[in-house]
Amino acid sequence: MVQSDDKTIPFLRRLSDLLQENKDIISFQPGIINDGHFAAGKIIVHDRARVEAEVLPKYFNHSSFASLRRQLNYFAFVRVGKSRQRGAIYSNESVVNLKDILRLKRRVVGGAYTTSESSETQSEKFENDSIVYKSVNLKASPKFSI
Repeated sequence: MVQSDDKTIPFLRRLSDLLQENKDIISFQPGIINDGHFAAGKIIVHDRARVEAEVLPKYFNHSSFASLRRQLNYFAFVRVGKSRQRGAIYSNESVVNLKDILRLKRRVVGGAYTTSESSETQSEKFENDSIVYKSVNLKASPKFSI
């Protein structure tokens, strides 16, 4: 098991554990750093059906591969290739070694705010966003002339 501190996001801790303990079903291929060039590490799903049936229920409260894929996407993993095979490969530019997974931060999605921001900062952003949204809607509305 890769050591993590208390601040590690639980999903990432479980992901790291499952990648180490189920290498025949889902595994991690480390990236390569060579002369200033690097290849990102990859999560390789060897058998999606077995991941759903055996691995996910053991580490998470579900057996949905779509949920795992969504979580990977939240942490900036992208699928490599689009084939409809039993397996899949997910890559992240910030991950070279398995321990790098534990340091990932959730990416900001569609204007949502990360949990690291204070509620005051989030409120200020919400108010500013609301003002911009209202002014845009007023300009676009045929009822009002500006």
